[in-house]
Amino acid sequence: MGRVQRWYRHLATVLLVFGLITLIPPTASAYERPVLRVGYTNTINYLSRDEYGFYHGMTYETLENIATYMGVTLEYVPGTPAENLLRLHSGAIDLVTCEEVSQNLLPPTELTAPPAGTASIPLGYGIGWLLLSDQRPDLKANIQASQQSLNSISPLFGLHLLEKYQDQGGAALELTAEEKAYLKAHPIIRAMASPGQPPYTFFTEDGTHQGVIADIMNIIASDLGITIEISPETDQSSMMAHLTRGEIDLVTDIYSDYNWARQHNADLTIPYLTLNYVAVLRKDQSLPEKPIIACPRSHFYTHDYMEKMYPASQLQYYDTVAECMSAVNNRQADMTFVNAITAQSDIYQGNYYNLYITGNVVFSHEVAIAVSNLANPMLIRILNKEIAHLSQQQISSIINRQIYAVQSKDTLQSLIYRNPIGSLVLISSLLLGIILTLLLVMQLRRKHSEELYREAHYLKEVNMYNTRWFIQNLPKNLAAYDALRRQGKLFLMVMSAQRIAFMHELYSRQAFNKALQELGARIRRNNPWLLMDAISGDFFKLIVLCRLPEGFTMEQAAQKIANEAGTYVINDMLTTVHYHIGLCAIPKAGESTPEHLFDCVMLAHMESVASHKTTTYNEALRHELLKQKKMENLMAKALQNGEFQVYLQPKYDLQTQEALAAEALVRWQSPELGFLTPGDFMDLFEHNGFAIQLDYYMLKSICQYQKTRLENGQPVIPISVNQSGLHFSEENYLQRMQAIADDYQLPPGCLELEITETALIDYQTHDARDDASTIVNQLHQIGFCLSMDDFCTGYSSIAMLQNLPMDVMKIDRQMLLNAEESPRARTILHHIIELGKSLDMKVLTEGIETKQQEELLLSLGCRFGQGFLFAEPMPLEKFAGFLEQHAKKS
Repeated sequence: MGRVQRWYRHLATVLLVFGLITLIPPTASAYERPVLRVGYTNTINYLSRDEYGFYHGMTYETLENIATYMGVTLEYVPGTPAENLLRLHSGAIDLVTCEEVSQNLLPPTELTAPPAGTASIPLGYGIGWLLLSDQRPDLKANIQASQQSLNSISPLFGLHLLEKYQDQGGAALELTAEEKAYLKAHPIIRAMASPGQPPYTFFTEDGTHQGVIADIMNIIASDLGITIEISPETDQSSMMAHLTRGEIDLVTDIYSDYNWARQHNADLTIPYLTLNYVAVLRKDQSLPEKPIIACPRSHFYTHDYMEKMYPASQLQYYDTVAECMSAVNNRQADMTFVNAITAQSDIYQGNYYNLYITGNVVFSHEVAIAVSNLANPMLIRILNKEIAHLSQQQISSIINRQIYAVQSKDTLQSLIYRNPIGSLVLISSLLLGIILTLLLVMQLRRKHSEELYREAHYLKEVNMYNTRWFIQNLPKNLAAYDALRRQGKLFLMVMSAQRIAFMHELYSRQAFNKALQELGARIRRNNPWLLMDAISGDFFKLIVLCRLPEGFTMEQAAQKIANEAGTYVINDMLTTVHYHIGLCAIPKAGESTPEHLFDCVMLAHMESVASHKTTTYNEALRHELLKQKKMENLMAKALQNGEFQVYLQPKYDLQTQEALAAEALVRWQSPELGFLTPGDFMDLFEHNGFAIQLDYYMLKSICQYQKTRLENGQPVIPISVNQSGLHFSEENYLQRMQAIADDYQLPPGCLELEITETALIDYQTHDARDDASTIVNQLHQIGFCLSMDDFCTGYSSIAMLQNLPMDVMKIDRQMLLNAEESPRARTILHHIIELGKSLDMKVLTEGIETKQQEELLLSLGCRFGQGFLFAEPMPLEKFAGFLEQHAKKS
């Protein structure tokens, strides 16, 4: 028991000591500042917080300096003025900044009417105010005492802040109505500027004012909406004489001294620029104890600075700054002083490569605008407002840009003079390099030329020459085979694989080129009558000079090559290829340039691509191609002059013989070519891309036609307009279609877009089908119905139905002709019709020309049709009367 009691006594003693320790205040290792919470509203140039969390502004810097003297830490709380005032009253914050009053630049006394329950403390002229609770006089006294301490040490602290932050943006330019009227009545101000001081101020040979002053005057003129016409003058004295006599309104740059201005009958604006002057010395001599100073006689700073800095015995006068620079350069004087802005230009213009400028500013003066006292005093008031509006950052940027422009004009002669040893090393290195380069060029010239020739004429990927090489070497080969030529046994052949873009997507280009190279080598081995060949830069077209083999025509020889090249292996897969082939016989006699022969065979190849048949060049083809060329030359003019006419062909109900819709077809009434149907020009327009413009023309014409009928209260039926497959690769197709729909605001069902099935066949990859599907869905959303035209003419009709949600299936006429001849074809047509119906598509067959065809379609379940049996295409004005007789009576 005694042990337990002793243990409890020890525990009590420990707890008592611990309690006493906790009651003793710790000795502070550092001074802990109290925190004052300041409510603020984010205000640029006063108190604002940037994206990095840093604070800026006049109010902020003032508060931080006061806080240093108060020995407190400030915590900034953002909020609106109303929120901050509520927090102040509730005690959540201690102070509130108030910039709105400071912007009115009221005298720095207490606010005459601070919000109820608050007291105010001015922070300084133009800087702002502090609001605090009127229940905290101690805090107010502490702040004011700290301000007094700060002001006693730095009385200009507030003015420095104003200059610092107002220079960032300049004051707002606020002109009175009277001042604006004056500017309107005086749009041109006559002025002069100091001459010959680039880049500070100078005139070009044509009298154009350039330099720092010119850029500043352009800003002033732009802000005031006036023109300041600045005339050149040869020297400073003549310029001031013009001002004294009142012959000009102002001088753009003048020493800001009122005595100087009074001598020339002028008034001064507030300064807008400060010029610093630096010393110019020689590099090759030190400055003597009593240097001779070269002074420009007519410049005001000579009298106000240089004559006061040095005794008269050391001053030597010259007429211009350039003469002063020359005097120092020629050892006639030891030193001169120049404007820091012009110093580099002065050295550059005079080629004074032995002179240099010190970096120290010896003296400075301010620059103002001198306004003739004969001018309206309102002008100087306006200019003072504009000068206060100028941003110092803007002026600094102008100075830096102009100085850099002068430095960039430094000459090679100057660089060499300033760096003789380095220049000697550089020049020697350059000469040695030139000699070595010449030797290397002479040694490698032949090899390099061969490589360049091969690079320009040879395609490494397929180990073949290109068409440029073929054309260059064709005359030499024709001469070598001249006997065959005179016998009419030479011809050119151009071949290209059909659907080659699809093959490039299906196989890699590397694998395709390798297979092409192997194929070419095999064909050459088996056919020695292939004399020379080359391939186009895109690897699409092979051109061959051929000798006609015995027992063959040109077409048969070409077909032999096509058969042999019809299958080859790509990536270990046997691939079947069909070709477009163009042929051109080389004339037995006469002059035919290689370029002409090449153009002829390429024209034949182009026709082969269009017709999918082997084509031989002849005069008929040439005539056709010339006609196409003429159509290309006329098509833009025809569209502009309205030569393309809209015809409508009705679509009808086979049972009721009523017109239910129509298709818009184009006809070209050309003054030069006569009346043309689409078969004459549409293939050409598809090839050259003009079909896109023509489609939009037709669509807008039909939109206007439908809109006019609706506005006149006439019945309308759906009209379909063909859309070229080129639209599916048009960059802004959907935006243009949306714009057309927005312009005409037609009800749903008025317009139908017919898109040929073959136009969508090139969309073979998964992504491309997705793109086509996206376009079709977007057209639906815009308000267009979609019809798949020429259904069953392509290779992937079922795939199109699966991927593209079309509204109408328009079966090609060839299917109808086949069904007349073959029971098997009738069965296929019947199932196609049923397939369309099962997909909720409207099924229509085109090209109906006989009553038997109409009855056949009805028996196969097709309800709708289009063809000459019912009506031929007709102009818009005729269609209106036809519609009244044959439209469905509602």
